[in-house]
Amino acid sequence: MRHSYFHGRTLAAAALVVLTGGLASFAMAAEDTLKLTDELFVLRGAVNTGVLVHGDAALLFDCDGSVTAARLGGLGVKTVESVYFTQFRRPNTAGGYGLAGTGTKLYGPAGERDCFEKADEYWADWKNRWHLYKSRPGMQVPAQSMKLAGVVIGGDSFDWNGHKLTVMETPGMTDGAVSYTVTAGGKTWLFCGDVISAPGQVWDLHSLQKGFKGCMDYHGFLGARTTLLESLAKVRAAAPDMLIPSHGEPFAFSEEAIDTLRDRMDALWRNYGAITALNHYFPKACADIADDPQRMKPAERKPFPEWLRRVAYTSFAVISDSGALLLIDCGNDSVPDTLGEWKKEKGQTAEACWVTHYHDDHVDSLQRIANMGIPIMCSAAMASVIENPVRYYLPCIAPCGVPVARATADGESWTWHEFTLTAFHFPGQTLYHGGLLVEGHGKKVFFAGDSLAPSGVDDYTAGNRIFLGPGLGMRRCFDILRKVQPDYILNQHQGEAFVFTPEQLGYMEAMLAKRQGLIETMTPWDNANFAVDTHWIRTYPYDQEVTPGAVFALDVEFTNHSGHEARGTAEAVLPAGWNQRANGPQETVVPAHTSGLRGSGVATPDGAVRLWVECPADAAPGLHVIPVRISWDGRHLGQVVHALVRVR
Repeated sequence: MRHSYFHGRTLAAAALVVLTGGLASFAMAAEDTLKLTDELFVLRGAVNTGVLVHGDAALLFDCDGSVTAARLGGLGVKTVESVYFTQFRRPNTAGGYGLAGTGTKLYGPAGERDCFEKADEYWADWKNRWHLYKSRPGMQVPAQSMKLAGVVIGGDSFDWNGHKLTVMETPGMTDGAVSYTVTAGGKTWLFCGDVISAPGQVWDLHSLQKGFKGCMDYHGFLGARTTLLESLAKVRAAAPDMLIPSHGEPFAFSEEAIDTLRDRMDALWRNYGAITALNHYFPKACADIADDPQRMKPAERKPFPEWLRRVAYTSFAVISDSGALLLIDCGNDSVPDTLGEWKKEKGQTAEACWVTHYHDDHVDSLQRIANMGIPIMCSAAMASVIENPVRYYLPCIAPCGVPVARATADGESWTWHEFTLTAFHFPGQTLYHGGLLVEGHGKKVFFAGDSLAPSGVDDYTAGNRIFLGPGLGMRRCFDILRKVQPDYILNQHQGEAFVFTPEQLGYMEAMLAKRQGLIETMTPWDNANFAVDTHWIRTYPYDQEVTPGAVFALDVEFTNHSGHEARGTAEAVLPAGWNQRANGPQETVVPAHTSGLRGSGVATPDGAVRLWVECPADAAPGLHVIPVRISWDGRHLGQVVHALVRVR
């Protein structure tokens, strides 16, 4: 992977305090200190930490978890007077806890104060755990509250030992992010956070997930794009001599560096808008490119066949000649109520429920129909999410797990009354998704869940894990549709079926292939999916309950989107008194091109590190947020994932 100066580095071991009561074992090599001037340095780590030195005192810009007294001492620093954060996210703030205990004053963006000071409230709020239709502030909120000495806003300016510092508001990757200019060595340096990571590049794209033009965050892939472009325009107007991004090498400012990123972002937006389901559901969302010649003509719409009936909202029933029903999804309490009425009035009985995907508006009432004795069926690729949703953190997830009576293999067929049913792993709208082909009465209906609309593909949620590449994500779905050639494609949210022509399938596939190339040009990764897959690193179980004194397992799972094997390491950052049984980072080698899934039936399972953690006998009851420090392919990523542990 193209990690510039980070590529191929190994991380040696040395203890440092990064979270109250927690120990880490990552240290940085001497060459990971970059001298910019006699008084300005960068300590490289998960992010770049700026160090402005005067005598034996220092002021920091951000504070990576690898910033230790020893590293600072190597610059002659004995006292850190203050830290100025560009944003709230953990890789930028993890080192702040230890410094705060020594009297260092911490400052952050005014618009993100609550993310620092009310982090405990954030994680305790049920709305930030279930039925997730928002993406911001998201999973990178600090694990513990962090008291700030003050906040900064755009235009603030102050002197520190002869150096002028100025604050610039540069939201985009986060809603309140700021950048800091500092004059040193006769130059103006801009610590710009994640507004740009290299000329023409940003670190990732999933961080831009945000609602816009009446759409909520859930529908907002690239939704913070315009805000980011406005911030880039500010950087362009300021024209500093050098930019120091949070992720990436410091580089000399040029208008071309900014303009190239703007042009690439615009090209990606046009590509996205050409084939998005937003054009069907939210016509105003892409109104700025409504006349773009790239936009695909919508598919032909068709009324449902007579043996198919909507039950309620996202739920449908296939009706056999015998009067038996096959229910498709159950996302509303009116569904079991309606089934009860049909049974009483018409003698029609639901014999099973096929679930297309785990989203709450498709599963919220599964427990009720399971209690009625109706067996639940779904693709094996998502059975674990249906049965144990508490173990996952995903968009639209609901706390209503039910047993799966039948987990179907990809391509598995069986007969139900006069119909032939064939199940598929159909990773369109989400990786955890199935498709069901129903053949009967001379017609073929394909239940595509939420994956497609007449205007294109439903891939507007980065957290859903929709992969790019041949045979992946939507392109896999296109392969299935070409193979089965349905007469009707049915999306549960729509009042009519539709069908794509071979030319439309080919056009959408070509646009997705082009999109992959665009993303790989504008991000530093060697595969676009690292930039768009929010959960390529994740903990499992995400949420679990333990008793005081227990030893419990915590897996850290890695999806390797790259074409070569890579090493992933993980180490828990634990509260005081908790212990990881095997000290230090634990490592796994992950083969190339893993699937994003684990389990016995997965052909290319993801890699995983298992951490065994001891909860002390006197552990405080309640919720504990456990960050995990990660490195990948020789690159230290910091505390990018966490798990929830609830002590009973």
